[in-house]
Amino acid sequence: MEVAIANLIGYRLNTIVPNVSWGMGFRHECDMLILDSQNRFTEIEIKVSKSDLKADFKKAHGHSSKIISRLVYAVPRNLLESALELVPQRCGIIVVDEIEKYGKLFYVAKWHRVVRHDKQKSSPTPAQIRKFMELGCMRIWSLKSHYNRSK
Repeated sequence: MEVAIANLIGYRLNTIVPNVSWGMGFRHECDMLILDSQNRFTEIEIKVSKSDLKADFKKAHGHSSKIISRLVYAVPRNLLESALELVPQRCGIIVVDEIEKYGKLFYVAKWHRVVRHDKQKSSPTPAQIRKFMELGCMRIWSLKSHYNRSK
């Protein structure tokens, strides 16, 4: 799902870092954090079950941040109805379809509900942007290390 979402968002146009859980001062983990060309952060929250989706709205942090100006939920097609019931209108929704082609499974993400960035949120500082970039670089090296150990 992450790759399909990154393709939709445009990883060549935006900086996308998966699993940001520390270093940015958030009280929660971001499944994906995106920095766009206007220095705005979008958080993507990936949910794969109805219970996971419901539980997200019981968390104390509420995905609140002074510098994340847009929150988007990404769900597989079979969770779309639940997402439409549970996800507030201020949040976007991305739907991910599973498609079989040439005997292989592919995932394709599409916007179901696009929302604008909250202009009341602060822009990240240069130090916060640098930390975000550092986290992205660290993610690459940890993935390469993990890949090499699995060979």
